[in-house]
Amino acid sequence: MSTRTGMKTLSPTSTERVPASAPAGAHPGQRPTRIAVEPSGEGARFALLDQGHYLAPRPVAGGSGSGGSGSGARQLRVALIGIHMMLLGEDDVRIEVAVGPGVTLEVVEPAGMVAYDAEGKQSRWTLEAVLDEGAVLIWEGAPFVAAAGSNVLRETRVKLGAGARVLIRETLVLGRSGEEAGPLRSITRLTGPDADYLYEDLDLRGPRRRAVGVLGFAKVLSSATAAGWRPPSLHPTGGARPGDGGARRLEFAAEGAAIRALAGTAHEAARETDPVYRSWKDRLLGEPDPILQA
Repeated sequence: MSTRTGMKTLSPTSTERVPASAPAGAHPGQRPTRIAVEPSGEGARFALLDQGHYLAPRPVAGGSGSGGSGSGARQLRVALIGIHMMLLGEDDVRIEVAVGPGVTLEVVEPAGMVAYDAEGKQSRWTLEAVLDEGAVLIWEGAPFVAAAGSNVLRETRVKLGAGARVLIRETLVLGRSGEEAGPLRSITRLTGPDADYLYEDLDLRGPRRRAVGVLGFAKVLSSATAAGWRPPSLHPTGGARPGDGGARRLEFAAEGAAIRALAGTAHEAARETDPVYRSWKDRLLGEPDPILQA
């Protein structure tokens, strides 16, 4: 059932543009969560809020901009609320997002997600987003835990139009306290108008995750990833702020960067990356959109 927003309601069979349908191998009957936003006069509105099998999108009053020179009234914010237990074996959680031209959409995961022991049966989590010209997507993800016995394929795919920008916070936790993680593969592809900003296939299955240059003996990987724009530089030491040495910045060849930290616990990793994520987010919300200012 579609969710009424007071502005516009679309049926599940609507022809409004949203990302492509379920990927190959998707489990039948596990309906995706679908969100679409579009400009409306001087502001923006939800064109589609479609509850999925696992997640329900709920609008949050006001964007989180500070009222500066950013997109202002064209900022919308939505929270993803869990409505079914997940992730179990063969679960297929899909979120499809479309952001219209010049609109800023902030998506918040209020609670973390655990992939439970499924005796090795694979589950999937997929985000597919399409950003029109000058659009902005801020994805504020909560920790994702791959428990022992789970087997997860996690995919994040974002297509950016001209002048579009994205910021993604992600925390991957390998196993709950005192346990080893199940196999986890995380694929991230951020594609611009001409080429990829980032195409990463992080394979954390079996002994690969312990390899030098992957995770080593760390249990948590926390990151903030920006594409379509280049965030301000870090402190000269490379840390998140003076005195922090664990977070490191990776520059993309195209406009973009990532800040990453490895740690033994989620709160330790967050302490390294969250100040940078918050700074980048504030900067993104406060900057004039280059398309709208043209």
